[in-house]
Amino acid sequence: MPKMISTDAIHAQKLSHGTFIYRPTDEELSKGTFVEKVSNFGENLYWMYYIHLPYYLMTSGDAFCLHSFFLGMFTLGLFGLVKYMFL
Repeated sequence: MPKMISTDAIHAQKLSHGTFIYRPTDEELSKGTFVEKVSNFGENLYWMYYIHLPYYLMTSGDAFCLHSFFLGMFTLGLFGLVKYMFL
């Protein structure tokens, strides 16, 4: 039969040993797989395209042309990848 431990004893043990539980970050758990590399590339592309481009300096026509170009390149690249994989 297991021995009963009082809550005071548990509290004293926590105080003596600390209550910090180490949990590694996603970066530390990363294995460097292909899926993670593609995910990191997509995240970097997002920050480069949507955040760092200075849309506040562009006219709406310039922003439309740039947006259309990037979306067109992404669509053609995705189409090429799917066609390469399935044909």
